[in-house]
Amino acid sequence: MIKLYLADISVLGDPQSDNSKISLLPQKRQIKILKHKLADDRRRSLGAGMIINKILYENNVDVNSIHYGSNGKPYADNIFFNVAHSGKFAFGVSSDKEVGCDVEIIKDAHLDIAKRFFTESEYNYISKSENSSNTFYKLWTIKESYIKLSGEGLRTPLNSFEINISDNDISITENNIAKDCFVTQFEFDNHSFAICSYEQPPRKIEFNYV
Repeated sequence: MIKLYLADISVLGDPQSDNSKISLLPQKRQIKILKHKLADDRRRSLGAGMIINKILYENNVDVNSIHYGSNGKPYADNIFFNVAHSGKFAFGVSSDKEVGCDVEIIKDAHLDIAKRFFTESEYNYISKSENSSNTFYKLWTIKESYIKLSGEGLRTPLNSFEINISDNDISITENNIAKDCFVTQFEFDNHSFAICSYEQPPRKIEFNYV
């Protein structure tokens, strides 16, 4: 079962001066958080750490039981999870199968990035849309969630696969072959969210707040 998690970093104190939340996290995560130079980046990393802690707690998994694949993506024996952060949110998902997610605050569309890194069809879809900003981030978050699903990250060129959208149905093809995965994309509070998974996502979007 896929579960969604959300942390609003705007309500968190700066972990550099407020240790009420960071002290509850593993030392490795604390070090990672405090390496960030900007307070908001520390808060986002803290929010991601809080989400991971909640996922592990709910699944009775000790933090020392986390494994890392050859690509560096973490997982546990009985649960898969992924986290992302942008703007005022840290976002996470857990699943019985591999899963990837992304969140981005919606700003102006980067058509130059789309032209360079997306497929021609995707670029045309963005440039012809009524709201190019929302459409750009819709495709961007889906692409990010897909490459995080495999754990390959940016080692997978963003134009090596294509996102197809029709009548609210979203699919991904590579070399004209449909990929066997589920895609969910939605917007909330001026942020674009996407989930890519091998398990059917929930029909109703409900966050577990941390």
